[in-house]
Amino acid sequence: MRVRRAIAEMGEYDPPLEQRGDRDYLLLDFSESTIPPSAAVLRAMQDYLAGGKVRMYPAYGDLRDKLARYVGVRPEQLLLTNGSDSAIQLILQAVLEPEDEVVLAAPYFSIIGLTVQSLGAKLVCPPYRPDFSYPFEEVVAAVTPRTRALIVISPNNPTGTSASLEQVETLLRRFPGLAIFVDEAYFEFSGRTAVPLLAKYDNLVISRTFSKAMALAGLRFGYAVSQPDFIRQLHKLRIPYDVNSLAVVAAAASLDHPEPWRAYVREVMERAKPLVERFLEEHRVPYV
Repeated sequence: MRVRRAIAEMGEYDPPLEQRGDRDYLLLDFSESTIPPSAAVLRAMQDYLAGGKVRMYPAYGDLRDKLARYVGVRPEQLLLTNGSDSAIQLILQAVLEPEDEVVLAAPYFSIIGLTVQSLGAKLVCPPYRPDFSYPFEEVVAAVTPRTRALIVISPNNPTGTSASLEQVETLLRRFPGLAIFVDEAYFEFSGRTAVPLLAKYDNLVISRTFSKAMALAGLRFGYAVSQPDFIRQLHKLRIPYDVNSLAVVAAAASLDHPEPWRAYVREVMERAKPLVERFLEEHRVPYV
């Protein structure tokens, strides 16, 4: 069967999921949580399944209100999605036409690049600098009349570094006609967010996930944050009920009982990361 040329020419996202040996090793390659969700989250899911409501379509209102309080925005500024991958796809589908250009520093999370290519748009990728710092001047210089979006991954996957919030605001102010898309999948670990900038700029959209800090990668829950007008446009593209009921229950319980996952974040950032750095220093291994 014939497919669009953009699809035929793009590569595949083919993560090695099937033979990872999760019973034999502690897996760190996908930045998944090394511990399961908290007892409160597991209990909420068990109670939901035991209650027989899985036969019904999911409802999102209560969760959206809780999430709005967590993010610090109004509920109408949120779109719940089937993982942040879905948020990424919906955002780019909404803003890109074939032959548009997207500026994104490389290396980057491959789903973003594949989505851009699938839409027939073109990636323009200034490389991160040798010390993995964000190539701000090169990104600005890469913008042309054909540029439709600038994407910043904060912190970046895979470098762990990113643009500063001051640089993100400069991009928003300098390019008001472009969509400035900030992916914050690791926000809970960095503590830095562009959300406050939504009050000043209407060309900003942010994506996040519950896959990392909240340990819900297998349930696929993410969300997009932007101005209400743009969120309404994304609603036109989303598949109805694409966020499943169990993910809704688990996400709500994670917000109701945040201390276990916050403790996990503290352990990663304040204990595990310094241990790795100390090991590298003792063995004279350069690191960023």
